[in-house]
This record gives sequence, structure tokens and C-alpha cells, in this order.
Amino acid sequence: MEKKAYAFVFAGFFITDKEPQEIFREDVSAEDMEQIEKLVKEKLFKPEVDVALAPSIVPPNQANELLQEFGNVIFGRGEIDA
Repeated sequence: MEKKAYAFVFAGFFITDKEPQEIFREDVSAEDMEQIEKLVKEKLFKPEVDVALAPSIVPPNQANELLQEFGNVIFGRGEIDA
């Protein structure tokens, strides 16, 4: 079977008092990215899957609902009462 590429989202958020452009490290090397890709591949996918990552910031106006839902889960407002 022919391999096909599929996009996936690894969603999260960061908390800071700085502008988004100011928080990412500028010294991340190609080797660093390869290590991150390897970790994601090993921990999330089966062995026959290849992974490529490109970090970016999603503009808030495009991600507000996702951030709200994610924040509710992280900070306990999205938990199901047992």
C-alpha cells in the first residue's frame, strides 16, 4: 500500500506574561528537532509511521474554542463528576 501524509495536531498552550514571539528558543538545532520528532514518533505512533514536525503558534482568533476546552480540562472545569 502506498504511504500517504496526514496532518495531525498536537495541541497545547503555554502561559507567559511575554509576547508569543519572545518565548521560543532561538537556538533549537536540526538535531533538537530530530530528537523531538523521534520522541513523538516512539510514544504516540506505531513503528511503521514516519513523523515530521514544524512548530508554530496558532493565532488566538483561530484557536479560542480549542484553548477554552483544553484549559477547562487542565484546570479541572472540564472533568466529569464521578
